[in-house]
Amino acid sequence: MRRPASFLIAALILFSIVETSDVGCAADAPERSLKICVSASAAPIVRQAAQHVLAAAASQPLLAVMSGPNPPTALTDASALLSGPLPNRAYSHLVVIGLMSDPAIQDVWQRQAKTIDNGAGLYIFGYGNLDGDVGYVESGRNPYLHSMAVKIAPFETQVVTITGTSPAGVAMAVNAFLHQGLVNGVVAAAGWKRPSTTILDRDPLDAGFALPSWIPVQAGTMRDVGVTQPGEDEYRGVLADTGVEPMAIWRVKYYSPGAWDGVGDKAALVNFANGLQRLSYGNTLWCAQFASTAEAKAATPKVAAAARLRLGDSGAWKGEQPPYAYGPSAGPLTLWQSGAWVFMSTLPDAATEAARAEIRVGR
Repeated sequence: MRRPASFLIAALILFSIVETSDVGCAADAPERSLKICVSASAAPIVRQAAQHVLAAAASQPLLAVMSGPNPPTALTDASALLSGPLPNRAYSHLVVIGLMSDPAIQDVWQRQAKTIDNGAGLYIFGYGNLDGDVGYVESGRNPYLHSMAVKIAPFETQVVTITGTSPAGVAMAVNAFLHQGLVNGVVAAAGWKRPSTTILDRDPLDAGFALPSWIPVQAGTMRDVGVTQPGEDEYRGVLADTGVEPMAIWRVKYYSPGAWDGVGDKAALVNFANGLQRLSYGNTLWCAQFASTAEAKAATPKVAAAARLRLGDSGAWKGEQPPYAYGPSAGPLTLWQSGAWVFMSTLPDAATEAARAEIRVGR
């Protein structure tokens, strides 16, 4: 099997998820919708932040994709959603907003984070232990849809979890989601601290962090719907491949209509790869900034060697992604360097070439 660079291997071959059936469609599955969920008893600043998300449902790129033609007009009470019928939460995209102690947050967030210091702090794999006003955004496939109670998943639904150590932290995370498109990552106010260190500590972003201005909004017919701030584990992977740790890494997720429409277990791996989870590398533009053009130029063939890519006539290195878990390759893998940046794309070839044409770094 051809292998990508080692820092992508785990994610690209992790897709061994299996549904309980592989044909048909749940007869009672409603149309997908978007629900923006917050507790009725949430602090005023948290509810206000949720209202901002609601107001952006038709215009923010990811929310607009999730909403379709019928954006929500009111917030959903998170407690009522948890206690209500499973279809109400399984067949909808969910944006869940609240403190880490909120039962809805506890129910949907993944096993990559946990509370520390009696709930005053937060541990996140790849970012470490954090105290202060810290906001955290994580995304992934809807756990209610992927449960034993749903025999066949008729399509994919996503969950965006927006939380924090304090109401101010939640509000910062909401702003990062709405305005910078953060779907996985950590933001913190000045004065944050580490109560203890780990071997994989990546500092949180400042609340007003800026993304590179040249990130393409469109890659051919595909639309940028979110950005992931990789953890220290990914930086260490690049270090292992190249001997140099990048100054910054961003992963940009692109969406095309139908990317989350597959039915049952035969489509589960593709749906996951094209989804928003931090390990979902499908339809992604990976961007790594090195200290100089010379450093990026030296790192590129090392990444290419780890990924078993070959240099093509266009100046880009070309190859294939491995299968998700079985079957044919998951698609093309393209690597190139521009200025101090190294890029890797799992987009279809046409979208990759459109992105390359848009990116003007170092030209």
